[in-house]
Amino acid sequence: MFNNLTEKLNSAFKVLKGQGKITEINVAETLKEVRRALLEADVNFKTAKEFTSNVKNKAIGQNVLTTLNPGQLMVKIVKDELTTLMGGKFRRN
Repeated sequence: MFNNLTEKLNSAFKVLKGQGKITEINVAETLKEVRRALLEADVNFKTAKEFTSNVKNKAIGQNVLTTLNPGQLMVKIVKDELTTLMGGKFRRN
């Protein structure tokens, strides 16, 4: 299940590849795919909707740093929101 979710999320982030800025249009396209991936992974609809809304609010209009592309920035925002959703900070062993 996690492999399938990972593949679908990676596919969703490809929309942003090569973009100079995160726009409302490419965020909407990406989050549509993210929401679909979460629902296919049996995440509650309300949770998936709230999650994608939070990501959208954080992502819209973000200027891309010279070291990051929009896809990388979106991955970071999604990772941070998933960490919050799961109840805590990410720790590497």
